[in-house]
Amino acid sequence: MTAQTATSPVSRFLDGHLRRDAQARELSVARFMAGLSGASVVVAAALGSSIGWGLTQALMGLSAVLCVYYTVLWRVLRSGVFHPAVPWLNVAIEVSIPAVVLAFDLRFQGPIYALTAPTLVIWPTLITLATLRSNPRLALAAGILVAAEYLGIYFLFVRPLLPENALLTLTPRFIATRAFFFVAAGVFTAILARHFLQLTRGALSALREQEVMGKYVLHERIGAGGMAEVYRATYCPEGGFQKAVALKRILPAFTDNEEFVTLFRQEAELCSSLNHPNIVQVFDLGRHGGTYFLAMEFVDGLPLSGIRRGLGRGPLPLAAATWAAAELAAALDYLHRRTGPDGQPLHLVHRDVNPPNVLVSRFGDVKLSDFGIARGAARAQLTLAGSVRGKLGYMAPEQAMGRPFDGRADLFALGLTLYESLTGQRALQAPTEEALMRAAVDQQIEPPSRLNPEVPPALDAIVMRLLEKDPARRTATGAELRAQLLALEGPAAPFPRGQALLAQAARDAQEQARRATQTREEADGVPTSQKLTARV
Repeated sequence: MTAQTATSPVSRFLDGHLRRDAQARELSVARFMAGLSGASVVVAAALGSSIGWGLTQALMGLSAVLCVYYTVLWRVLRSGVFHPAVPWLNVAIEVSIPAVVLAFDLRFQGPIYALTAPTLVIWPTLITLATLRSNPRLALAAGILVAAEYLGIYFLFVRPLLPENALLTLTPRFIATRAFFFVAAGVFTAILARHFLQLTRGALSALREQEVMGKYVLHERIGAGGMAEVYRATYCPEGGFQKAVALKRILPAFTDNEEFVTLFRQEAELCSSLNHPNIVQVFDLGRHGGTYFLAMEFVDGLPLSGIRRGLGRGPLPLAAATWAAAELAAALDYLHRRTGPDGQPLHLVHRDVNPPNVLVSRFGDVKLSDFGIARGAARAQLTLAGSVRGKLGYMAPEQAMGRPFDGRADLFALGLTLYESLTGQRALQAPTEEALMRAAVDQQIEPPSRLNPEVPPALDAIVMRLLEKDPARRTATGAELRAQLLALEGPAAPFPRGQALLAQAARDAQEQARRATQTREEADGVPTSQKLTARV
C-alpha cells in the first residue's frame, strides 16, 4: 500500500468506521462466547465418564470462568464502556484456550495424549477468526502468541516427560514445524485481511466517483429545524485536499414541497453572490439521494443563542455584546447596499435576524447565517399578511403587520438581539403567537439598563433608537449603527476587549455543551465515541 493510499480520505473514513464498529463486534463476540462457554460446562459434564472426572472438573471450571468473564464483558460493553485494548485482550484469551486445555490434558492424561488431542486442531481456526476483527495485526499477533505458547508448554513441561522412543511427530523438529505453521497461519490471514481492506477501499473510491455528493463526508449533526438539518462535513475531492464545511440539506419528507425547495435554492443563489467576512458563505448547491443540499462555510463555534444557553441564559459581557452587534451591523450594511450587475440597488432584506442565526466562532468571529427568506424589499411586500415570514419575537412592527418595510426592519431585529445579549431576557414576550406578533406593535420596551444596571446611558440610547416603532425615527443604516457602537467608551466599548470576551464565552459554552452531551449519552447508554459519520 502506498503512503498516498494509506492517508487518503477514503482510507481514513474506512479506518474510522471500523474503529467505531469495534464495540459492536466485541459485544457480539462476548454474547456468543458466554453462551458457548455455558454450553461447554454441560458438554464437559456429559463426557466425564469417558475422559475422567479430574479432567472433566478442570474443563468445567475453565468453561465457567470464561462464561463469567464474557457475561461481565457483555454487560460492560452494553453499558457503553469500551477501550481499544478490548479486542487485543479477547483475541489473546481466545487463542490461549487450547493452551490451557493442553495443560489440563498433560496433567490428567499424559504428554502423548496432550500433544495429539483433538482440541489442538481448533488453534489455526482461532487464528483465522481473529482476522474477522478487520485488523491484520491481530491475526499476526494471534499466530505468534499461539506458536510461543505451544513451544513454551512443549519444552518446559511436555518434553521432560516424553519417553526416549517417543513418536517422530513428538520430537522437537516436528513441534517446531507446527509452531512455524501457526505463525504462517497468522501471516497468511493477515495478508488476506489486508487484501480485503484494500478491496473495500477501492470499492469506496470507485463508488464516490459516481456519487453527486461523493466529495463530502458527513460527521455529526450540528443543527436541525422543521424542514432541514445541518451537519459538520469534510469536503475532500480526489487529490487529498480537505476543507471543513457545514452541509445543510432538506429533510426527505419535504423534498416535494415546492415552496420550501424554491426558498432553499434562493438562499443558495443569494448567498453565493455575497462576499463579506460577517456573512456565512455558500460554496455549493446540489441534489443527492432525492434531496437538495447546500455546502456552506463551517463556523467552529455556536450560535449566539447557544452561547447564552451554555452560560445559563444570562447576559453577555457588555463589550462582547457590542462587538457582536457591531459585526452584525457591518454585515447588514453590506447586505442592504448590495447592487445588481447593472449597478442598481437590490434593496435586500434578511428578514430573519435573531440569535440562532448569528454564529460565533471560538475565536470571536461573528457571522450572519440563514438567508432562506431574504429577498429584495419590493418582492417582500408581496408576502400576504397571513403568511408573514420571520421569527416571532424578532420582527419589526411593520414586518409583523404585513406593511411595507426595508432594511430598517433588520436593524430593529438586531436591536432585539442586542437587548437580549445585554439583559439575558427577550425584549418582546407574550403567552401566544398572536400576542407575540402584536407585541412588536403594542408593547413598550424598557431600556436595557432597567434589567442590567451595568449598561451605560450611551448604550441604552443606541438600543432604544434601534427599537423605535416608527422606522423614520429608527437608526437608518448598519454603517450608522456601527459608528455609534465603536464610539462607546469604558466597559461597553467593543474595542479592544470585545472579541476576546466573546471568544471566551463561546469556548466556555462549547465546553458546557460537550459535557452535557457526554452526560446525556452516558445516561442513555450510548458511547460518546459513536458519532454519526457517513459518506454521502
